[in-house]
Parts: sequence; structure tokens; C-alpha cells
Amino acid sequence: MTNWIIWKKEKNYQMLFWAGVINGVGNRFTQVALLALLYQVTGSGVAIGLLFAIRMAPFLFLAPIGGMLADHFSKKAILITIDLLRVPAVLALLFVQEPEHLWIVYSGSFIIAMGEAIYSPTRMSSIPALVKPDRLLYVNAIEQIMTGSVLIIGSSTGGILSFVFGTQAAFMINGVTFLLSALLISKLCIPVSDKKETKPKTVSSPIFSPLRLVFGSSALIAFFIIMLTMPLANGIDNILVSIYGLEVFDMGELGVGFMYGALGLGLILSSFFSHMIKRGLITLVIIFIALEGTGHILLSLAPSFYFALLTVVFITFAGGLGNICLDTVMMKFIPKSKQGTFFGLMQMLSNLSLAISMGSAGFLLEIFAPRTLSLIVGLAYILFTSMYALLFARVDLVKEKREFIKTAL
Repeated sequence: MTNWIIWKKEKNYQMLFWAGVINGVGNRFTQVALLALLYQVTGSGVAIGLLFAIRMAPFLFLAPIGGMLADHFSKKAILITIDLLRVPAVLALLFVQEPEHLWIVYSGSFIIAMGEAIYSPTRMSSIPALVKPDRLLYVNAIEQIMTGSVLIIGSSTGGILSFVFGTQAAFMINGVTFLLSALLISKLCIPVSDKKETKPKTVSSPIFSPLRLVFGSSALIAFFIIMLTMPLANGIDNILVSIYGLEVFDMGELGVGFMYGALGLGLILSSFFSHMIKRGLITLVIIFIALEGTGHILLSLAPSFYFALLTVVFITFAGGLGNICLDTVMMKFIPKSKQGTFFGLMQMLSNLSLAISMGSAGFLLEIFAPRTLSLIVGLAYILFTSMYALLFARVDLVKEKREFIKTAL
């Protein structure tokens, strides 16, 4: 089978895919426009840093709640509601004209981020409910196409849109994209969980139960450690990409645009090789993370801007394949009735690590040269690979899944 064949068969998933593309591109428009608006109104780097902090904060406390909501209520209703609630929040940004209006920027951004914190784990847990288990690998590959396309189209078009028509046009279009996304999701038919997974539960506390289940499974502990440690390197990646374009190769904003385009291209290319993956997904996750680290080491030695672009494509190509394998393993391992909860917890952990990483990247760049920091990041990936290999060497996924389902019910 190929991605295209699976795409044609999964009519229901197509609605979720296009809703994700429209939603993602609109969010990118707003992100780019907000950065431009803040710079115009304040000229302050601190104001921009505060914006990033505000956008990440809701994930720390709302992502687990959003995941649990997805396990107990209609995923379709949650997705539509969140899309509709974000419309007035993004349109409120139209009224920002002066520094005195910054409270609108921060409060509106916080509300939008709150919605995303609930939306993200709900959407992720909807995929296994829509798609047959033997097609998850291909659908996760298609998800990489979506992520890469949003990154390329949303970032580049958002910058052009804000420059030509002003930031207000970006906010209005984002409001429309939320409405279109809600319309597409309204056409979804998300099946309910299997009966054996929806039996009455006897656990004492819905808040502490997920944590108890996680620490009762060595496989889930390994998944959580990956979600906690990988963003520590990924956050620095995001900063380094801009620094390479701006400073290392002195290509200005054009260099940054090309670098982010390379990031998206690597993700898209990774999806076209997913059909070659047949078995040994955990082993492949470890191999691809090691290759990702190797790519960062090569980036630290890049002799030219064009070589750096190719290296960035390779990095996200390997990272994309690793994501496809890891997401597929988790979706197959975790019972459908618990997926929202666990994906919510993972979103919380990964965003916490990402915030710490991006916040420390600026300080690290004061200590290390960009190339040296790239080398350190690459070596960190290799170190993480060794740790993950040791963790999964003791895991029997088939046996653990059987025991985990018994414990979860």
C-alpha cells in the first residue's frame, strides 16, 4: 500500500486532514502577524519573549484536562467548540493599535493557546478512532505532509500577507479558517470506543489514575521520557535555524525563510518513504533519532548556506520518519479509551521541555558559538539514543499491552 491509496480509502480522515491544514495555516498567519505587530508597537524583544511564554503556558495545565475530556465526551463536539471559541479571540486582535492595547494581544493569545492545548490531544486521539489499525503508519505519514505544508505555506505566506495587506488581514483570515475548520469537522463521523474499552471503571480518581497507569507500564514510562527529553534538543533547534540564516551565513530574513522551508520540506519527504517501513518500529525510532543527531553534527560543519539547507532537510527527514514510527507505536499500544488522557499528558511534558529549551537557548548562545551549540545538540541526540535503546531493551510491547489493557479497564 501507499499513502495515496490509504488517503483515497480514508474518506472520513480526509475531513480531519483538511481541517488541520486550514487550521494550521491560519494559526501560522496569526503567529507571524503577532510577531510583526509586537515589534511595530513596542520594538521590544522582551514583549516577544513574553508572547511565546504566554502561548506555551496553557499546555502545562490544560493539555491533560483536554485529553481527559476527549476520553469522556464527544471528540467531534470538543473540536468544533474550540474552533468556534477561538474566532472572537483572534478577531479581538484587530483592535490593537497602541502599546496600551497590549493586554488584548496577551489575553487573546492566551485564549487561543488555551484552545490549542485542548484541541491538540483531542485531534490526535481522534486519528486512531477514525483509521483502521493497519493504516495508522500511513496516516501518520500523511500527518507529516500536513505539518510540513503548514510550516512552509503558513510561515511564508503569512509573512507576505502581513507585509502587503497588514497584520489585520492575517487576523481576519485566521478567524475564517477557524470557521471553515469547524464546518469540515462537523461532517466527521467519529466511532465510539470498543465496548470492552468502555466498561464502567472502578478507579478511585480520574486525576491520579493516568499517572498510576503510566508508572505501572515500562513502555509508557519510556514514551514519556522521550516526550520529556527530545524537546530539550528540539527547542534549541528552532532557535538555531534562525541564527544560521541570520548570522552564520548572513542571509538575513531570506535565509530564515529558506531555513524554515527546508524544515517543512524534510517533513514532507519523510512521508513518501513511510511505505518502506514494515516492522521493528521501536528500533527504527532509535535509528532515526541517531541520524537526526548526526545531521546536527554535520550542520555544525556546514561549509556553505546551501549545504546547511540540505542538512536541515536531512535532519527533519530523519525526524519525520522517527515521529511516524513513534506515533504509530503509541496509537497501537495505548487503548482508545485512554488515548486522549495520555496524549494530553505528553503534550504537557513536551511543551514544558520545549519552553525550557527555547528559554535557555538565548543564554546558551551567549556562551557558545552557533556551530558549537549545533555540535552539542547533535551529541545530545546521540546520548538520548543510547538511553532510549536501554529503556526499550527491557520492554516486551506485546506482553505489556496485554497487561496494560487489563489494568486500564
